Amino acid sequence: MRSKQWLWVAIAAMVLGFAYFWFSPYLALRGLQRAIATNNASAVSRYVDFPRVRESLKSDLNRAFMREVEKDTTGFGALALAFVGPMVDRVIDAYVTPEGLASVGTGEEPGQADTQNVTHWRIKRRGLSEAFIHAKDNPNEGLVMERQGLGWKVVRLQIDLNLSQ
Repeated sequence: MRSKQWLWVAIAAMVLGFAYFWFSPYLALRGLQRAIATNNASAVSRYVDFPRVRESLKSDLNRAFMREVEKDTTGFGALALAFVGPMVDRVIDAYVTPEGLASVGTGEEPGQADTQNVTHWRIKRRGLSEAFIHAKDNPNEGLVMERQGLGWKVVRLQIDLNLSQ
């Protein structure tokens, strides 16, 4: 009799563990949405690895600028690149804020997007340890979350960096 009870307890624990494992990115998304919608910066920082997001965005922007410089045949591209570096930091500081995150995928400037728009975000899993969050109308730009221990954090912004437009 006791062995059957332990078997049911073990099965229940496995089911609950699997359910948490599967639904935890959705729970993290809900927490992030609430934190951004209420403009609670300390709560947002629980869901966003800001240093990692800034570094990845800086790297992505520098790569995009280098691609444009390589296309330039006049030689002014290299000169422009020297001036762009300091501006990149300011752009990143503008985007990598709770208000800036709310504007990703909306086409709005950081701070101009309605923070309530985050309640319409969607999530797609990209495997067991990565998920992609995007605006309802723009599935190409958004936030990349990774599993960190038992929780999830935003670690990268996926935005269109086509600078030649």
